Amino acid sequence: MVQKPLVVVSGATGAQGGSIANSLLDTGRYKVRALTRNTNSDKAKALASKGAEVVKFDITVKEDIKSALSGADIAWLVTSFFDKSLLDTGLGEEERLGKLFADIAKEEGVNWLIYSSLPDSTADSGGKYPDVIQFAGKNHVEQYIRTLGINSTFVYLGFYNQNLGTHIPLIPNENGEIEIALPYLEENDQLPVIDVDSDTGPIIAKIIEEGLTKWNGKKVPVAAEYVTMKHIADVLTKVTGKTYKIKTLDDEGVAEKIPNNNNEQIKQMFKFEKEFGLFGMDNEVKDISIAKKLLPNIKTFEQYALETYGKA
Repeated sequence: MVQKPLVVVSGATGAQGGSIANSLLDTGRYKVRALTRNTNSDKAKALASKGAEVVKFDITVKEDIKSALSGADIAWLVTSFFDKSLLDTGLGEEERLGKLFADIAKEEGVNWLIYSSLPDSTADSGGKYPDVIQFAGKNHVEQYIRTLGINSTFVYLGFYNQNLGTHIPLIPNENGEIEIALPYLEENDQLPVIDVDSDTGPIIAKIIEEGLTKWNGKKVPVAAEYVTMKHIADVLTKVTGKTYKIKTLDDEGVAEKIPNNNNEQIKQMFKFEKEFGLFGMDNEVKDISIAKKLLPNIKTFEQYALETYGKA
């Protein structure tokens, strides 16, 4: 009997990792080692019930990384800059730990490392936006992985549809309309969008199925379509029957409406996205037709909105 490849999935109860762990389990072709801080969460228990090996994991602990990667054939790595335990240590902690994970993956003989990256916003902007560490730091890890001589693929997630109503406030105004509060982005500005929960996993599962020979060294954008901010508002208006409008926030508006985002990292991120696009200057990443080939039924924003807001 042929042994199933062991795929280690970091962030297995988060958005990207959760989608991937579930998709791999659904194929029945892989053993999945699901890494999570909290093995007692409902999501962790659900993964265990589907056959995952759920492992308590803290990326700040070197021994946890070594143990997690022991015997692995493939590893998925996603890190979160906004993880409080990393932020408390220092702004460069996410980058340091990403590089450490890659080093240990090489030491442990992991055959294929698939890494969730983002553009080098500092380089792409010619130094104009140096504080978007949550982008540039991830790209520095990608650049480092490429120097290690290990098999690797780099995945770039678009703007999560799920950000609407969470990181992007939906604010009722005095006219009965709902304002989509966006720092700096105007109606005609575009973002690549993705239903992170439903579509990330099937795309990564397909990459793994198609194999290392095809995808080694490649960058893969994960986005369904480019949409304007006006399209987002128009679709939400159509599916809910309520009027949605884009509310473009300047510096003062950010401070007033979304004070949690009133810092240079977040403000420069939106300014970078407005000027250079979420995927920056890299033509390989900007070609999102790759995602459609990997997942022909990838969900448009309108399909997502119908499912999520249509009964509201």
